[in-house]
Amino acid sequence: MAGIILHTIEDTEKAARRLARCLQRHAAVRSLLLRGPLGSGKTTFTAALVRSLPGCERAEVASPSFTICHHYPTTPPVLHGDLFRCRSSLPEEIIEGLDDKAVLTILEWAEHLPTADLPDEFLDISFKTDEHERLMMLAAHGHNAEKLLHNLCEDAQSHNDAFR
Repeated sequence: MAGIILHTIEDTEKAARRLARCLQRHAAVRSLLLRGPLGSGKTTFTAALVRSLPGCERAEVASPSFTICHHYPTTPPVLHGDLFRCRSSLPEEIIEGLDDKAVLTILEWAEHLPTADLPDEFLDISFKTDEHERLMMLAAHGHNAEKLLHNLCEDAQSHNDAFR
């Protein structure tokens, strides 16, 4: 597990860009499960990550709160979903996205994802907020996700950005 304090939106965007670079080197990890209260930075983080991927100029990132899912033609392609309104059952396209190893699936409100539908490899990213800052906690699930998180922490340390 690793954590980083995000003082500004720029810090959130920087962390997302760093993760995007690491994800390109760790193709076995294709699921990011985002948790946190309303306004904690889940969509801001996702937008910055998508803008850091090849092909981002063709992607207009927006919150999927009302549409449930957005698809972005990046490399890898991104499925950005919101599970807030999916408490009883998952849309088929989210299930397919979680199963498709070619697609990077980013799910907001992942606390609503049934345990039975969890992918084998994923990063669990939780955002916690208070009046002054935001804490982003990352937990790896699966061997490849552990290697990704280790690489992410090493990359941050080499740039003097400490993940704790």
